[in-house]
Amino acid sequence: MSTTQPAPERIGEWLESVLCPVCCAERFEVLQPARYPADASVAELREVYRASSDRAPLDQIVRCRSCSMVYLNPRPIPALVLSGYAEAVDPMFVAQNAARIRAFGKTLGSVLRRLKLDGRGRRLLDVGCAGGAFLVAAQRCGFETVGVEPSHWLASYARDQYRLDVRDGVLEPGLFPPRSFDVVTLWDVVEHLSNPHDTLALAASLLKPGGLLLVNYPDIGSLAARMLGHRWPFWLGVHLLYYTRTTIARQLERSGFRIVDFRPFFPTLPLGYVAHRAAPYVPGMGAVAKLLESVGLAKVPLTYNIGQTLVVARLD
Repeated sequence: MSTTQPAPERIGEWLESVLCPVCCAERFEVLQPARYPADASVAELREVYRASSDRAPLDQIVRCRSCSMVYLNPRPIPALVLSGYAEAVDPMFVAQNAARIRAFGKTLGSVLRRLKLDGRGRRLLDVGCAGGAFLVAAQRCGFETVGVEPSHWLASYARDQYRLDVRDGVLEPGLFPPRSFDVVTLWDVVEHLSNPHDTLALAASLLKPGGLLLVNYPDIGSLAARMLGHRWPFWLGVHLLYYTRTTIARQLERSGFRIVDFRPFFPTLPLGYVAHRAAPYVPGMGAVAKLLESVGLAKVPLTYNIGQTLVVARLD
């Protein structure tokens, strides 16, 4: 009987070359060449998408010569990315939901006040809703809410913990009737999308005339990103796209939206959790996280901004 082992899958077989996601141009300049180790496996590539990843990007990063959009090219194929997200389990992430709910509530309330809107009697869809923190905040503002989440574990957590209407999977045609929502939101989602135009165009089709789209994303044109360079925490292997205000505006306008407002988004998270997540980027931060835990300060809330940006758009 043969003892020959099957040849390991090559990473190149799981990558695809793409056009610019904003303007569909072909020409680009390389900002960072691919840095995969010689012994890297497809299994390790899948693992990146199964949890909150602090791994720096190993894929080639390019900038479009036409519109200056920054993105991975080539990049992991959508099937591999989605299979990783579907299997994601992240109890440490959802353990911080109480702080997220408060921050989301303040932000959503501020947007509604500025636009002189009321959530009561309106339907809201949150795409990529994770463990349901934003949906809870939206319900407290009066919205009837629905969420879509690719991670089976996170979707189940949102349903069990908060009794939310959360559908497993990704936003696809036919999942909801056209023109059935007043607001659609994507919180820390757009930078993960393999086909952002298709998702945003579908979101547009689900909105009633004049409906609102809220998109939160990490801005590589922000002061924090420019100052921190490659130590900016949002240079992550799970991020396929890196937007500025100019490129995100062009992306949304291409899908039929009109920009209403840009504003910084200020998350609030426990100090110990922030220190833990910052450890891969800041020398000694791992020891700081342990110290905060030992002296009882790990749960002190920290409000911060390192480039997180919220864009509010309206369907024309």
